[in-house]
Amino acid sequence: MEQIEGVKRRLEVKGEKKGIIVMDDYGHHPTEIMATLTAVRESYKGRRLVVVFQPHRYTRTQGLFHEFTRSFYQSDILIILPIYAASEKEIKGVSAKCLCEGIRKHGHKDVSYAPDFTQALSMLTHKIKKKDLVLTLGAGDIYTLGEELVELL
Repeated sequence: MEQIEGVKRRLEVKGEKKGIIVMDDYGHHPTEIMATLTAVRESYKGRRLVVVFQPHRYTRTQGLFHEFTRSFYQSDILIILPIYAASEKEIKGVSAKCLCEGIRKHGHKDVSYAPDFTQALSMLTHKIKKKDLVLTLGAGDIYTLGEELVELL
């Protein structure tokens, strides 16, 4: 049992430095996101939850837009990255910026849009503090951002 590492990309701890835990999860559907955030909240009580979300596919973002706008209430700070297209063509009017606005309109108090990983890392380094838990979330290449963050801490 001591040698079991767990499942990759499901609440995978990427590292802990300066009292900040960095985790990654593959969750990219609103139901998965809510379940993941609930699990993190219950398992890491007393920590601020900082989430960086990379929406996956234009069609999913469009089809589940309203569900996405209500999926992040349990995060204290939320950063939204551009949609990971996964070979889909862009759909006019469907964007991460619109999703960010929709989440804000549904009551999230601290949601921001980052146009790329570099900007997201900059935002994180200015927002996070000791005892925070940073969770990268999505089915695309978001996991690399968490790995970069651990190196920066």
